[in-house]
Amino acid sequence: MRPARTWDITVESDWFTALGAVALFIVAALLLVREIDRFIGGHFSRSVRLHMGFGSIWNKVFDAIAAIYCFIFAFKFRSKYVKTASVLMGMNLTGFVLLSCFQIPTRALHIASVSGSAVRQIALAIFCVALAQWLRSVVRWDRPSELAGGKI
Repeated sequence: MRPARTWDITVESDWFTALGAVALFIVAALLLVREIDRFIGGHFSRSVRLHMGFGSIWNKVFDAIAAIYCFIFAFKFRSKYVKTASVLMGMNLTGFVLLSCFQIPTRALHIASVSGSAVRQIALAIFCVALAQWLRSVVRWDRPSELAGGKI
């Protein structure tokens, strides 16, 4: 009887970082699919005015904090693609916060929503490609190993 072949997976990083990168890749890919679906369907996320309610204020505070962190992440990473994507997401979130503070005509809000959707799609696509390249460089599938007592 011939023994079964087993494939070895070699991860040249710690498992926690690799699994976190896989989770981020999945989240970014799902957000990209959702954003493309909304863009094709014409359902753009528009900025919500700050005076709409208590929940809206907390959403804008979160958007402002997320924009600041996106700009901080742009300086933290070495890859120019990740820096570009972080700056794009930061600019998009900053635009949402600023548009919620001022009275803007509906037509201008639609243009801002369409352009914001395009910026988010570009940034998410860059994040997906960068994560996929990193995972490809770190995770390797080795040849089937030889089991004890048998040859391949």
